[in-house]
Amino acid sequence: MFNKAVLESASVANSSCIYGPSKIGKNAIIDSFVVIGYPKRVKTKEFIHRNEAIIIENSFDEVSNGSIVGKNNHIRPFTIIYEDTKLESNIETGTHVVVRENCHIGSGSIVGSGTILDSGVIIGKDARIQSSNFIPPKIKLGNNVFLGPGVRFANDPYPVSTELTTTFVKDNVIIGIGAIVLAGITIGENAVIAAGSIVTKNVPKSNVMMGTPARRVMSRKEYDKRQKKYESSISD
Repeated sequence: MFNKAVLESASVANSSCIYGPSKIGKNAIIDSFVVIGYPKRVKTKEFIHRNEAIIIENSFDEVSNGSIVGKNNHIRPFTIIYEDTKLESNIETGTHVVVRENCHIGSGSIVGSGTILDSGVIIGKDARIQSSNFIPPKIKLGNNVFLGPGVRFANDPYPVSTELTTTFVKDNVIIGIGAIVLAGITIGENAVIAAGSIVTKNVPKSNVMMGTPARRVMSRKEYDKRQKKYESSISD
């Protein structure tokens, strides 16, 4: 289904749906059973209240604002990208990825299988988001950020409140597997959060944090030094 979509020499599987005036960039690969430009929840609920059967593909195509998928992207099977979202160039997704409305993903980023980006999430360039991450609204990730599998972010300090808070993860941050970042936190540039840690307060740049709650254990300079020593011992 691509009645309104603009395809610039992209390869699109027959089983995929591209709704609204979506734009698919040159050399992009849209794999099987992918949905692009899926209408946001407020729009699909309107069809429920009509009390009449609809042809879903035609109706969704009509109301969707579409999305932008840049050149050289590879969107793998069963990924859903909602409307009003932009993926820049050279991006890869795993399978079963959900990207909600009003998200922005920078060029060269990778989003792993089973990851959910909720509405309004911003991801910088060259980020690596591993599998099974949940990133809720009002989370902003910088350039070259790495998230290990299963990282969790909070965005509400007093659930369930009507006001969500923004969390910032600055450039070149590394967050290990299973870490939890509480609402309203800023993690400074080049910081490292160890696996399984719970971040309860702001993290200064170039600090390595570990534990529950996370505490400083070393500098990023020392971390990089140990990393190089480890890699050298393996290669020997």
